[in-house]
Amino acid sequence: MTQLKNLLPAAAKALLLAVLISTTSSSVSWAEEEIGPAFAPPVTKTMTPEIGPGMRNNNSNFIVVLDPGHGKTGGHYSGCNFVYNGVTYYEDEITMKIATYTKQYLEQFSNYTVYLTKDSAEVTIPLDQRAAFAASVQADLFVSQHVDSALGNGTVKNAYGVSSMAPRTGRFNNDLALQSQEAANTILKQLNGLGLNNRGLILRDSENGTLFPDGSQADYYAIPRYSQMYGIRGFIIEHGFLNHTSDLTLFLSTEEQYKALGEADAKGIMEYLQKAGKSTFVQTAQNTQTAQNTNNQNEGAVTPPSVTGSNGPGVN
Repeated sequence: MTQLKNLLPAAAKALLLAVLISTTSSSVSWAEEEIGPAFAPPVTKTMTPEIGPGMRNNNSNFIVVLDPGHGKTGGHYSGCNFVYNGVTYYEDEITMKIATYTKQYLEQFSNYTVYLTKDSAEVTIPLDQRAAFAASVQADLFVSQHVDSALGNGTVKNAYGVSSMAPRTGRFNNDLALQSQEAANTILKQLNGLGLNNRGLILRDSENGTLFPDGSQADYYAIPRYSQMYGIRGFIIEHGFLNHTSDLTLFLSTEEQYKALGEADAKGIMEYLQKAGKSTFVQTAQNTQTAQNTNNQNEGAVTPPSVTGSNGPGVN
């Protein structure tokens, strides 16, 4: 957590500290894409006018928060990994490289301010606190960058390509969910241009009774769920399958390939923001204080089931 606090601007440090104090700590399972505390941090007493949701930004300077998925500290799993030709490829190390290249590309342009939720693959940040950080700096876009893996320990043939876990529409903060889906699809289009199969959006409802404040069913995946709660555009991007031979060898095994993925993400981010403009932070903190969970337990704290995309089942 020290890593994250060191990356914050001064105005946001007080907010994050208050969130950390007021939030019950919870472990993060390896199925990081899916889980997270069922209750959003109570931020209403600590949100300040200069950084709070509800404040519209009217200039062309964009704020982007990149979240390299997974991490090794605290006994947390480093994400998926796969051994190929005697080399072990780790998701947390790959996502750190992809995010770094995305940041470097965006920072070539003076109107982009980019934050990472951490600066080392060794660090693990609880999922709710990642979204809280993105909200604290008024992120126009919050992108959690991951690498996929399919069921089983060996290579697979029918699960390959890129996808995004994004918030569902037709419920709490519907317009925001639409914006997140559009942004995710724009990035997927750029990745598809590299030659990766586009599996599209993966949308999933809560399976343990978690509800948004308006009583509608919450999202299963933690990053989209918390993004909706905080009123920020946010989603997960999966950059191909480590245990699919073509995805691994063509896109996920060399520094040049990680750079290409990171820059494709950056180009998608820029394309979307230049078209959509700055976020209006559609919900205030008072309206996004809590989610309700009838089972009072973490969502998805189990081995993730398979999901079906355009090329067959896979797992996240």
